[in-house]
Amino acid sequence: MDTHDFNSEGFSTTSLTTTDLPTEDHIAHTFEAIGNELGDLMLNTGLERVLEQVSMRWTSQLHSLIAFHQRSRDVEAQELKALIQCQDGSEIQSAQMEDLQAKIQQTDAIIETLEIMRDTMAANHHNLTGSAWVPQSRSQKSSRITTSSMVEAKDYLANRERAETLRSVPEGTLVAVTGTANYTDTNRAFCAFDALLAKYPDLILIHGGYNKGIDKIAQSWAQLRKVRTIKCAPDFKTHGKSKAPFARNADVIEMKPRGVLAFFNPNDAKGVAMNLLQKAEEAGIRGQRYVQPVE
Repeated sequence: MDTHDFNSEGFSTTSLTTTDLPTEDHIAHTFEAIGNELGDLMLNTGLERVLEQVSMRWTSQLHSLIAFHQRSRDVEAQELKALIQCQDGSEIQSAQMEDLQAKIQQTDAIIETLEIMRDTMAANHHNLTGSAWVPQSRSQKSSRITTSSMVEAKDYLANRERAETLRSVPEGTLVAVTGTANYTDTNRAFCAFDALLAKYPDLILIHGGYNKGIDKIAQSWAQLRKVRTIKCAPDFKTHGKSKAPFARNADVIEMKPRGVLAFFNPNDAKGVAMNLLQKAEEAGIRGQRYVQPVE
């Protein structure tokens, strides 16, 4: 039986390999089945009241595991850089660099596999509870780079860093999302976003990054649909509490989005969201309003 070492976070530190990794479809189907079994077990029983908590924590644990392996991969990348800087041309050091490069590639592949598991569980969470799963802390994007064993370590790192840079400068149809803090009509927002995606397959959503309201809903929808997002949060340190949200609106307009979607809870203050709509109108950018029905 294989033995594994575990760190203080409860994650195995044993070296993993990508030998015979399951296919993406196999992983997705398996975790969809897990979600269905969880629903069958807990819905319409005394456990239904804690279903959302169970599903949320399960998904969040996968997200934490991804972050753990991302941190490990970054440490390995730094070790590889150090080896490159002090390389002496010896066969021993060349072998060390090749082994470390292979280990980084293995970790990248495992991260991508875990991300499929997490994203499927996030979709299960929404289907079971009607609420959006949003991570408490944002993990880095995976960055598996396809390289042959003959590529030098320094080239591998350069390719990897270049891929990260390209990912941070997205190309596509930008649409900004704004709204009030207590907007909770997830179904209406999802329908609006789905219609937008059908019209613009290269859609990129700009949102404020808050863990509530329409920002939380937009981020959850984007994760489920695998749509790219840009977080444009207010810079309170630079502009202060009162001016930062309006300065953020100006930054959004500078990105030249194709449109602005504003989602309002009628019981909330609307000043910041209305300001973005006004700025968009002045810039010739179309705005669309959605008001949550009063219950």
